[in-house]
Amino acid sequence: MKLRKLTLVIALSALGGVAMAQNFEGTTVDERIGYSNNNNEDSIKIGRGYISMFQQSISNQNWPEAYINYNWLKKYAPFAVNGIYTQGPVMFYYLIQGEKDDAKKLTYFNELMELFEARQKNLDALNSFANTKSTLGDVLSVKADYYNWTAPIVNNSGYTLNKAYANFSNAIKMINEKGGREIEGSVLQNFFLVSDAMYKAGPNVMREQYLQDYLDSKDACEKMLQLAKEAQAEGDAEKAKKLVEKYDGPLAFIEQTFAKSGAADREQIINIYTKKLDSYKNDINKLNSALTLMAQNDCDDSDIYYQYAEAAYAIEPTFTSAIGLAQKEQKDGTPEKMLEYYNKALELCPSDAKRGAICLNIANGLIKNKSFTGALTYAERAIGYNADLAGKAYLKQANVYTQLGQWNDAIAYCTKAADADITVSGTANRLKESIQKVQANQAAAAKAKAAYDEYIAKQKAEEDFWTKGVK
Repeated sequence: MKLRKLTLVIALSALGGVAMAQNFEGTTVDERIGYSNNNNEDSIKIGRGYISMFQQSISNQNWPEAYINYNWLKKYAPFAVNGIYTQGPVMFYYLIQGEKDDAKKLTYFNELMELFEARQKNLDALNSFANTKSTLGDVLSVKADYYNWTAPIVNNSGYTLNKAYANFSNAIKMINEKGGREIEGSVLQNFFLVSDAMYKAGPNVMREQYLQDYLDSKDACEKMLQLAKEAQAEGDAEKAKKLVEKYDGPLAFIEQTFAKSGAADREQIINIYTKKLDSYKNDINKLNSALTLMAQNDCDDSDIYYQYAEAAYAIEPTFTSAIGLAQKEQKDGTPEKMLEYYNKALELCPSDAKRGAICLNIANGLIKNKSFTGALTYAERAIGYNADLAGKAYLKQANVYTQLGQWNDAIAYCTKAADADITVSGTANRLKESIQKVQANQAAAAKAKAAYDEYIAKQKAEEDFWTKGVK
């Protein structure tokens, strides 16, 4: 049998070998089995059978049988199908979960880690015939998940929280820097769970990194939800729905976990950045990052926030530092200067799309300062610059009306936000549900008070009748 497009540098016969310059593009399964078996027809026929049995046992969730088939494939046909690497981890996960013997658990765990190492080493060769290509970051993110799920329940696995965190961090960093299909919502959620555990174990040491992890995880979910919006605009409703299902839940979980953590303690954050100002003041990137973190955590009316804004603006005026200075002027009671800096923030944006986003940032700052009329105005301006931001602008307006206690208006804007933008639909609907609960509680309280007042009135009428003869 002749391989059609196969370049060989080193012949491999085991899963753990390093694939160097193999190219399996355009090859058949038979050819890839034959590659490891000297094109022996009997071995190729047997290999097809093992592939079929492996896939069937995975489908039937017969993990011990899948393991038998897997072992033949890893030894004799490691490049036959990508399912060895994508379905193998699922098999090992359930084998570990169901195994009672500690030694056997550890064996399964070690083989699982070896499987990921082999996939990493052989990734180029595997990608050469795969329908869906994977990057190293994609593989590392899945590996991080499986390590986090299995290592803690396996004695002598060498599990540490630090290693789990490093696995996730490295994978996400690699995907962000070098690309990847996407960071799965489950990976982002599990990463933040590990980050949360790290923070709880050492809050004073981990707080700043935890704040950054929160912003990064939240931002990644929001970017993927933006892809859902684009898919919807292109008429692919099914893709949009799947993306929302994958990322809205993790986004809500990340936000709820962070809210419960207590990490956004105002005084602690202010203390952190007060100490860091001297070392940051000549680094525009660190200054702007600190400004974003402080703004996200309700510290943007503090003196240290204004000092960072001044330092950043002096190096290179950006919309971030201009907004910070505008908020300082607002606090100082100089509205003319405030508007000057807000307008400067808009001038620093190269496009209307970006100006719309800045208007939302300005609206957010005004909401925090209880300048609700201005916040509503800038939310409307955001739509004027970029109609695509309508959903996010409506959500800002819903927040304003919520803080004003104008429940019906708040609910109406939540509905408009959800209808206008699928990326904020989950957040808008959760806010609506919260408002409706408040309304229901208020209605119940009002009803109870009315009943109580009626009872008191009747009691008083009876007393007046018996004591004064008055009905």
